[in-house]
Amino acid sequence: MKKALWRNTVAVSVAVVVVGTAGAATTAAIAYGFTMPKMQTFDYTEDHAVTGNNLAFTTRYAHVTVSMSPDSELHVRADGSYRGDVPTVDISDDGSKIAVECSYRDRGSCDVDVELRIPAGSMLDINGMAGDVVLSNVDAQTSVTTTSGAVIARGASGTLDVTTRFGDVDIADAAVSAIEVDTTFGQVVVDSRVPPDSVLVQNTMGDSTIQLPAAEFYDVDASSEKGDVETDVIDDPNSPRSVSITSEEGRISVQRR
Repeated sequence: MKKALWRNTVAVSVAVVVVGTAGAATTAAIAYGFTMPKMQTFDYTEDHAVTGNNLAFTTRYAHVTVSMSPDSELHVRADGSYRGDVPTVDISDDGSKIAVECSYRDRGSCDVDVELRIPAGSMLDINGMAGDVVLSNVDAQTSVTTTSGAVIARGASGTLDVTTRFGDVDIADAAVSAIEVDTTFGQVVVDSRVPPDSVLVQNTMGDSTIQLPAAEFYDVDASSEKGDVETDVIDDPNSPRSVSITSEEGRISVQRR
């Protein structure tokens, strides 16, 4: 009788502990839910006059798409969602500097897309960290620097200089006179529909594939310490069109388009 009573007492005690622990976890989850900032939408539009040709765009987390303006003004559109602090868009008085910031402090988050339409003849400098950069038929002297975002360019003309550490670089249907890419771990693909004056690619770990119009001769210098190198264009050291690709471990391919 005493043993049965003891077993019942233990069972009840264990049940109380289990229920109490579960109740504490539920209470904590409810409290966390009440303190978590609400997800909200963000929408911003601005048309701004630009003085001069220089444009500088900076961000840490926003994704940016760039295309050409239908007029001489800068057009900025940003939308997305956020928790906590409201994203900010700052444009300088002369329109030359655009900064978009998202906050991740105090359990905040931010997922914002920015669309820039820039005037013709611009010199564009993009400095980001984790967001992707997409260039759509951009005719400008363009420089892009990111840490981990991918850089995608379609139909670009002018010049293009890309520096990234972890992101892939995909340049297609290009008509730029000069292309320069510097990356550490990303894959690089360059497809040029017109013969560029110069191509310079430095890729430490990733593969690099370059496609060039076959009608031209090129002064090709391609080397990889541990990766394969394949050249399928006419290599002429006297050509004024230079193609230089280097890598430590990545594969290099220079192909006819």
